[in-house]
Parts: sequence; structure tokens; C-alpha cells
Amino acid sequence: MIHLAILIPNLIGFALLLMAMMRHQQDWLRRKLPERTSMTLRRGGFAALALGFMVAGLGLGWAYGAVVWFGWLSASAVLTLTAHTNRDRILRLFS
Repeated sequence: MIHLAILIPNLIGFALLLMAMMRHQQDWLRRKLPERTSMTLRRGGFAALALGFMVAGLGLGWAYGAVVWFGWLSASAVLTLTAHTNRDRILRLFS
């Protein structure tokens, strides 16, 4: 259960960081968000990644938790990249 509690904030964090970038906003939303919204998404993304690190450190100990966090961080990055690569298929499913 602790691993899921580490994975979810990491996935959310990377998704928010992806949506904070102007070129990806255009790809996913077909429009650009205001700069203030992009900054809020960026801060939220980093906060979610920090939350995942805190959960890992407090739940598993700081040494082992950091190693586990980096593992889930890598998995989250791959999942986010895969979703972004297949965005056309994903958007067709929901439209």
C-alpha cells in the first residue's frame, strides 16, 4: 500500500509538469493556458513530487525510502511519457 501512496503523487506530479509546458498544452488541450495557470501547475507538480518523497521517507525510512522513491519516480516518468506519446489514441477514446 505504501508503494501505491508513493506512485500516485509521482504520476500526478509528472502529469502536472507536463501540462505546465506550453507546447504540451497545445497538444492536449488545443490551446495555451495563461502563464499564471502554467506556474500554478508547475508548482503543484513539484509539490506532488515532494509529497511522494515525504511519504517514501516517512513510511520506509529515509535511506531505503529515497531509493524506492527514485524507482517509482522513474516508472512514473515512463508512464507519463508513454501517455504523451500515445495522446492521439487517448484523446480519440474520450472524444
